[in-house]
Amino acid sequence: MKIQHIIQLTALTFFTSSFFHAQAAPTPVAEYRFNNSFASAVLGAPAIVPVDPMGQSNFQTDSVFGRSQPVYSFNGDANPPANQAGLSLSTDGLLTTNNVYSVDLIFKFNEGENHWRRIIDVQNRQSDTGFYVSPENRLQIYPVSNGSTPFTNNEYHEVLLTNDNGTVKYYLDGVLQNTSNTHLMDIDSNNRMNFFLDNVAGAAQTEYSDGSVALIRIYNEALTAPPLPIPEPQTYAMMLTGLGLLGFIARRKDSTK
Repeated sequence: MKIQHIIQLTALTFFTSSFFHAQAAPTPVAEYRFNNSFASAVLGAPAIVPVDPMGQSNFQTDSVFGRSQPVYSFNGDANPPANQAGLSLSTDGLLTTNNVYSVDLIFKFNEGENHWRRIIDVQNRQSDTGFYVSPENRLQIYPVSNGSTPFTNNEYHEVLLTNDNGTVKYYLDGVLQNTSNTHLMDIDSNNRMNFFLDNVAGAAQTEYSDGSVALIRIYNEALTAPPLPIPEPQTYAMMLTGLGLLGFIARRKDSTK
């Protein structure tokens, strides 16, 4: 086989396998990239709603895993809890049931090291139970289980939470932290998921930190592993351009024989 044909075949295999590998990734029902917008990148999904009582939150550009990209910076006060900032999403119509889902986030906290920091609330901010970073700086489903890997402030982490009818798993930067048999992360009848906001009823209402979020994805299934990155639109375009260029080169060589 001629060397140029080997090069063409190798490149074609790379582009094709990359494209179809990306296509095989789990598909979110909603995805928020915070590119100066709260709209979902998935057509038909509702916008995520900012909670910004003090008017201090904003879109920014930040370095996320070594790449400059847009983020949403949420800024409020822990006390009173009505001054906390974050995001709220209606899951009505997104999920088939309220106890089978996955949430994938890329975010950082800027405050509250060695204190409680709420990540996800599914009880309409009426309960102290939920998904946190604990005072030991570990992920925790309060009050039933702790993670094992330290969560550090002022740097971005990918956190995945999955709920499979009461089997709850959570991952930090791709590493499984714990598996819990609990219904504390079942979404209540309000069909609402709150991010970074602590409860406004009951005990311990000030477990909050300012921070920034780069990505939130919602899945209508319990993932068995952290999802692969979804290529940006320009990545798809590059794949297709590469395939087209290889086809052009092959046709041109055939025509010159």
